[in-house]
Amino acid sequence: MSHLLRRAGFGASKAESDRYQAMGLKSTIDELVNFTSVNDDEAVALANRIDVNGGNVGAPVIWWLTRIANTKRPLQEKMTFFWHGLLTSQVSVVKDPAAMVTQNEFFRSNAFASFGDILKGVTKDPAMMVYLDIAGSVRAAPNENYARELMELFSLGVGNFSEQDVREAARAFTGWRIPRQRGDNGRPTLLEPVFTPRLYDNGAKTFFGKTGAFGPDDIVSIIVEQPASAKFITRRLFSYFVYPNPEDEELAPFVDVYQKNGRSIGAVVEALLRSDVFYSPRAYRAIVKSPVEYAIGAIKALGLQAEIGKLLFAAPAGGRRDGGSLGSMGQTPLEPPNVAGWPGGASWLNSSTLFARLNLLNSLTAGGTTDRGRRANPAAQPSQETGTANQAMGHYLPLVLDNNLPGEATQVLIDYAGGADVALTAERLRGLVYLILGAPQYHLA
Repeated sequence: MSHLLRRAGFGASKAESDRYQAMGLKSTIDELVNFTSVNDDEAVALANRIDVNGGNVGAPVIWWLTRIANTKRPLQEKMTFFWHGLLTSQVSVVKDPAAMVTQNEFFRSNAFASFGDILKGVTKDPAMMVYLDIAGSVRAAPNENYARELMELFSLGVGNFSEQDVREAARAFTGWRIPRQRGDNGRPTLLEPVFTPRLYDNGAKTFFGKTGAFGPDDIVSIIVEQPASAKFITRRLFSYFVYPNPEDEELAPFVDVYQKNGRSIGAVVEALLRSDVFYSPRAYRAIVKSPVEYAIGAIKALGLQAEIGKLLFAAPAGGRRDGGSLGSMGQTPLEPPNVAGWPGGASWLNSSTLFARLNLLNSLTAGGTTDRGRRANPAAQPSQETGTANQAMGHYLPLVLDNNLPGEATQVLIDYAGGADVALTAERLRGLVYLILGAPQYHLA
C-alpha cells in the first residue's frame, strides 16, 4: 500500500495511510483511478487563497503545492505533475503566471484523456503557444519549434520522424497570435489565441506519407496513429510509475491496453497500477524521488501540509525564481530547465541537492527557519504515540519506510534515542525523526 501511495501520489499522512490500509488495495486503486468521484473542494479552497493573478511568479507554485499536499485526489495531481514534466512550459519564458495556472488546470482536467485529445488541447494552450513559438508563426516564415518538439519530445521520440515532417507540420501551426493586455498590476497577461486566416498556410501538406490541407488537429491525429507514438507514451508512463528503461516485451501488454481503449491514458495507468510488475521486487524503491515528491512526502508524514507554502516556497513580493527549498534541491515547479523537462533519476542526487534535502528536514523537524526567515513549527513533538523510541519508530517507520529498515540501522536509531523504552525529549524525538526521513531508503520512491 505504501508503495502504491508513493507512486500514485506523493506519499501519505498517518490518517490517510490508516484509511487506505483499512480499505484494502483493490478498493484503494478503485478510488484513486476514479478520482472525479472524490470531493476535493477543501484542497481547492486552500489553494485558491493564493492570488495567482497578481504577477508574482512564485504564487502559482505555492498554489499548486498547496493543492498537491492537501488533495484527496492524489493520482490526479500525480498525473498533472507527469504532464507538466512532459509537455513542458516555463513561466520565465511565458511571463504570465496566470497562464501557467490555466495550463496546469488543463492537465488536471484532462489527466486521463486520450493522448490525442491532450496533445490537441495543449497545442491551443496560450502558455504553450508562446513558449514554443506557435504564436507569431506565419505562412511566409513558419516557425518549426513546436512541430519539432511535439514529435521529438512529446509524442514520438528521436528517429521516428523526418525533417520533411517537421517542415510540413510547422506549416499547419501558422496563423495564430496571442494578444497581451497590461493588467492592474502593470504586468502583461496573455489573452485568448486569435487566428488570422491570411497568415495561415492552408495549402496541401505531405506528412508521414499522407497529403491534405492539414491543420493542427490533423497533424496530431496522424502522429498518434504512428506505432512509435503508442510505444513512446506507454514507455513514459511505465517509467514514471513502475521502473526506468523497460524492455519492449514488458511494454507490450500496456501498449495493447492503450490501443484497445482509444489511446486512453487512464486505461494504461489503471492497468499499470493493477499489474503484477508494478508490485514486483524490481519496481520496489526503483525510482529516485523528485524534490517535489521528497518534500511533500516528508511534510505529509509530519502533518504540516496546511503550511506547505511558507515552508517550501515563500516567495517575497515581486516574485523570486530560485524556487526556495525546492530550487535548492533542483526542481522548481513551472520552471523546468528546458523544453526536455527534468532529467530525473540519479541526477536528482548530488552533494549539493542532498544537503538541501537534509536542510529541509532540519527545518521541518527541528523548528528551523522557513524561506522568509520565520521559525517553522517543529513537527516532531513527543506524544502518547511517540513518547519512546519504540513508539516513535512504530509510528514513523511503517509510514515512511514500510517498516523495511535493516536491523543494524534500526539499532542505530535505538542507540541514538538512548534505549528502546526511554522517554524521549522533544530534541531527541526531532533528531530521531530527522534520521528516519534522512535514511537512504526514503530518497527512493
